Amino acid sequence: MIEKLQKLGLSEKESHIYLALVNSGEASANQIAKQTSSNRTVTYNVLQQLVEKGLVTYVKKEGKRIYCISKPESLLASIKEKEDIAKELMAEINKVKTQPASFKSVEVYEGLEGMKVVFEEIRKARDLRVLNATGLIFDYLKFSAKHIVKDMTRIKKLRVIGVPSMKKSPLAKADILVKYLPGEAENYATTFIFDNKVIIQILKDKPFLIKIENKEIFDGYKKDFDVLWDRL
Repeated sequence: MIEKLQKLGLSEKESHIYLALVNSGEASANQIAKQTSSNRTVTYNVLQQLVEKGLVTYVKKEGKRIYCISKPESLLASIKEKEDIAKELMAEINKVKTQPASFKSVEVYEGLEGMKVVFEEIRKARDLRVLNATGLIFDYLKFSAKHIVKDMTRIKKLRVIGVPSMKKSPLAKADILVKYLPGEAENYATTFIFDNKVIIQILKDKPFLIKIENKEIFDGYKKDFDVLWDRL
């Protein structure tokens, strides 16, 4: 749980103190300091930070502050605020953005954050074909993979051609229409074909993705996929 709290933006100290309150129900700063082996002053300051974030509340009993966590839903508040800010920025950027002289149809993404951006687009596809699926998304996006795959299973026209090793991954258990390539076709280059786009993803060491937005290239990949699908 500590790692997940840190993923939401809490510091290591905040995460440990928040979890201590989850486990104890309610406690004074002194009690939390003992539970977490922390300095009392540091603990009080961290508790105050959590109070200001709306994640922890307190009541006074016999002159002492007794702390407890707010409703767990409060963990979503900062995310919602960031989402609202992002939406405002998107609207402002779209107002001032100028189209380049030559249309930029190729984009490159690297690392986990780039991978997350691309999958936000993939999970909203209307018609999706996936070639060389590996299931490695569950190794790289441990917390969000199951939600991404769940969204993808809602795509009406979803077809997946997996490499043999995908059979051992959680992706093989998802409610999707899937066929498998023979053993000699094992590779790490997964291709997503959807909405006039082709995304090539390599998940080996650091994630690397190339997005191509071009109808002719999309049509070609789509045609090749359908021929292969019918022959498997």
